[in-house]
Amino acid sequence: MPTPLLLLSYGAPERREDVLPFLHNLFADKNVPAQRIATAAQKYERFAAQAGHYSPLNSECRNLIDGIRQIAPDLPVYWGNLFWHPLLADTVAEMKRDGVERAVCFATSAFDSPPGNQRYADALAKAVETNPPVKIEKLPLPFDHPLFIEAQAERLLEVLEAGSTAMRNDQMVRLSDPVTPALTCTPGNPSYILFSAHSIPLADATRSSYVRQLQSTCRVVIDKINTSIPWELVYQSRSGTAEHWLGPDIQERINELAATGVVESVLVSPIGFFCENMETEYDLDVEVRKRCEELGLTFRRAKATGTLPQICRLTAELAGAVK
Repeated sequence: MPTPLLLLSYGAPERREDVLPFLHNLFADKNVPAQRIATAAQKYERFAAQAGHYSPLNSECRNLIDGIRQIAPDLPVYWGNLFWHPLLADTVAEMKRDGVERAVCFATSAFDSPPGNQRYADALAKAVETNPPVKIEKLPLPFDHPLFIEAQAERLLEVLEAGSTAMRNDQMVRLSDPVTPALTCTPGNPSYILFSAHSIPLADATRSSYVRQLQSTCRVVIDKINTSIPWELVYQSRSGTAEHWLGPDIQERINELAATGVVESVLVSPIGFFCENMETEYDLDVEVRKRCEELGLTFRRAKATGTLPQICRLTAELAGAVK
């Protein structure tokens, strides 16, 4: 029998009555004012009114588990979340009742982000400590795994191949590094790729490999699809002031691109987000799309890679269930 796998994610509300309890869990250790929690709840309501659901994240996790089980049907798979059901502590307790003494954990965070990846590691350690003799080993981050790169490239190509002439480039040659749009975008090539990741406090960025890993992965993905469309890495969904958080901010960068008078189309790849969630389906698909439309830019977005077959196989491989 393969070593059991624990899928670890943030969790998300799925019904209106879930929203406030979820937010209280999310902000429990941050001393967040009640007004900020109320504002966040209103954002979920606005999103649900348009999308018909409160978040896609839990569905993404269920689909990922289904895909893993198709590839490795003998692999026992458990699922736990940090902030909403099934909660991590409950899942590890279930594993103990099932007689699991050793397992491996795959978290839905591909990069070394202290607010994300470290939070997973800390919560996992606490859950294990309270459920002896269960031991759970956290699997390596997949940011440079060939299957992760392949999945990111596939998502980008889906949009490029489905796009208009403005979003295509018939001469697919290698672009080694991003450069300024004024030098690379021309009337014959008016498109621009923005790889987007969650902004984090600068203090966290300086003590981690987050930015370096993101930049490296973006370059490898661009090499994989072999395109000359200019690109760069931007950040989104920050919770603090610009001077204390990682930038450039995606909306500010889009304003600058539009001001060149050359860029006509923007393709956003949410490379920093493992699964579809509020940050992709609201912050990008609603807010960033609206800004692009206001500026007269065509907006297109690649989907997150979390449920692609490559990601299901990657997870099963890291767990040691398949080769």
